[in-house]
This record gives sequence, C-alpha cells and structure tokens, in this order.
Amino acid sequence: MRILTLAVSSFLLVCGGVSCGKNSSADGGASLSITQPPQKIISFAPNITEILYSLGLGENIAGVTQFCNYPPEAAQKNRIGGLASYNYEMILRIRPDLAVILKEERDLVAFFDKYSINYITVGSDSIDEIIESIQVIAKASLVGERGDSLARALRRQLEPAPVSTNADRPKVLLCVGRDNIGGGTVGKCFAAGASSFYNQLIEAAGGINVLADVRQAYPAITAEAIIRLNPGIIIDISSAYSSHNQQTACGDWESLKNLSSVKNMETHCLSGDYLTIPGPRFVLILEEFRRIFNRSGC
Repeated sequence: MRILTLAVSSFLLVCGGVSCGKNSSADGGASLSITQPPQKIISFAPNITEILYSLGLGENIAGVTQFCNYPPEAAQKNRIGGLASYNYEMILRIRPDLAVILKEERDLVAFFDKYSINYITVGSDSIDEIIESIQVIAKASLVGERGDSLARALRRQLEPAPVSTNADRPKVLLCVGRDNIGGGTVGKCFAAGASSFYNQLIEAAGGINVLADVRQAYPAITAEAIIRLNPGIIIDISSAYSSHNQQTACGDWESLKNLSSVKNMETHCLSGDYLTIPGPRFVLILEEFRRIFNRSGC
C-alpha cells in the first residue's frame, strides 16, 4: 500500500501552502523570489506532473518519476526513479531550477539544500488542497493567472446537485484496495475515510460516505464491518491498482449476498489510472460518481 499512500493519501501544504528551498521565499504560499519562469522543472509525483501539464508547462518539465504516465508525453521526459529509489545523479545532471515535491517526501529537502535546488511542497489532503496546489505551482512558475483560471473552472464543477434530505442520498462505501482480488470472497478492504480526497467527491456527487465519521484517510475494514455498515452503493477501484479486470473484482462482492448494494446490483467496479491520482482529473471521478448515484435514483 506504499504507492497507494503516496498516490492518494493525504498530503499537507507546508508553510501556509508552500515550503521553499534556498534562494526562495514564501508569502502564504503565494510567491517565490524568482523573476523568470523556471525552464527545468522536476516533478516528484504523478499528480504534480498532471498539474504542470494542465497549466501549459509541459515544455518546462525536465524530469518526472517512473510512475508519471499521464499525459502520454510525460513518458518522453527524463526519468528520475521514484519513492525510495531516486536517481540523484540524474537530478543533478538536469540541474533543475525548480523541484516540486509531496509533503511525504521531506527527506529530499536535505538533498535540495545541499545542492541549492529551489523547491516547493504541495499536498492533496482534500479537493480544496488539490486546487490550492494548482495555484501554488502556477504562482511558483509565474503563471498565476492560469492557475487561478483553472481553479475557478474546477470549483464550478464541484457545485453539488440539489438534494432535499439525507434520506435521498445513497450511503456509499468506496473501496480503494483489498486483499485477494479475484479469490471469490471479500477480505480486508482499504476504504476511503473522512480525510481522503474521495470523501469530498462522494459528498459533491450527492452521496454519504459510510465512513465519514472515521478520521483516517484509508482505514482497513473487514467484510463483517462492511455488512454492519450495509452501504446502498459500493464502488470498488481495486482493479485500478492491479492486473485484475472489473468483472473479476466485482465477482468477489457476490459472496456478501445480504448487502443492500449486492441485492440491488449497486456494486460498481471501476478501473482507470485517473481514479488513483489526486490531480486535476478528479473531475472525471466526480462525473463517474454522479453517473452511478443518478442511476441508483439519487
């Protein structure tokens, strides 16, 4: 689950939204002491790479991790490794004028400081932080207006559809990963809790997260706990992390025949890399959730 943690768990904006390396200064995450747009940016996470491309900064990207595969052009960039196996020699050869990292990778700061590499840290604890990260990166790259424009467009898409009462909102369990996919049963499931960015998407789409009272981002729960929660809709994105197809993943849930979601054929297994990246493509996840909830009568 290490990749899961880095890809979709909570990331915190540091120092009011931006943490700066040498020769940089922070002003509530709004500015850096640079006068020219950075021409050699290194992205240290897939969501950061997607943000850079969404801001029209693809040509300024000089390096990405081995996990950065969207958009397809990202595959042509220098690969700097990933997680605990970065190619530091490659990073130094690139000589970046800006590195963008996640809060989880604060161990990189000593390296940046040693070699006087400017950096900022961004996070994705929530949809609000994803949008704020877009604006922080845009401002650090001197394209602040693009970031503000994209932020406004994304916030417009978050406007929830009117729902009269909670009784009209489906109870939703979002499973982001689980043991023994395709084994015919459901074992331990890692589900989206209140501090995951998925929680806000479920609510914006008109649903109620059955784990909204659990502060953890991705608590592990058992099949017995799922039965007690009895969600009206189950969304399983486990296949997005594995080689199993959607039909195989969904077949496991048939073993829990007493669940409302199983009885009413409201178990939905989804796949696609966009489901696991807390970046601008969260709008695609939101659209998928709204489609499912509307189909169920929400």
